[in-house]
Amino acid sequence: SDVHAYEYKDGPGPDVNSPVFDLMHGPSSVWNIAVIDNLLQALQAECNNENWPVCQSDAYLRTLIVDCYKQLRTVWRKAQPKLMVKGILEMPAETETRLVAKQNALLKANCQMMHLVEYLVKLKMEENEDDINAWKWLKDLLACLGEHGMSSEESGVENDVEIVLHVKNLPWHCSIERELDLIDLQRLLDEDIFAPQGS
Repeated sequence: SDVHAYEYKDGPGPDVNSPVFDLMHGPSSVWNIAVIDNLLQALQAECNNENWPVCQSDAYLRTLIVDCYKQLRTVWRKAQPKLMVKGILEMPAETETRLVAKQNALLKANCQMMHLVEYLVKLKMEENEDDINAWKWLKDLLACLGEHGMSSEESGVENDVEIVLHVKNLPWHCSIERELDLIDLQRLLDEDIFAPQGS
């Protein structure tokens, strides 16, 4: 393959005009380092040609590109056929069904969290509580994160009773576990108000 030939000094390397990652390996492979270098040079050239008001260092942009690649590779790996119980790989239709089910679960988790925060904001407005602005900010934050900000597949059962939704640890946004923990804490404190999921 082109990747193997390049790594053993027998090939020309990645095409500058049509970069293709080697998704079988991480960002530190010889091939992927070359692709990342090409993308970095192209990005810096675009910055100079377009006279962007802010130009970032190579190190900063390289980190962004690497993070994007890691996210891409995660999506690709999830889309690969899984080994079934009897040692048989999933059929394409089975892979699609699994991915759709995960996406639906993610959307459901996001909707549940949004409904919860919207209801909390409404209650706090009715009671004219002091922290209403903070809760409005949390609501706007969740709206910005969207369904990719949390995942029901990372949800858990705490104390064998309560379902708690956990935020995904994504490289492209700051950690907000503390903020989302506040939402779950408020729900637990007001458990007489909130019905369990699905009820």
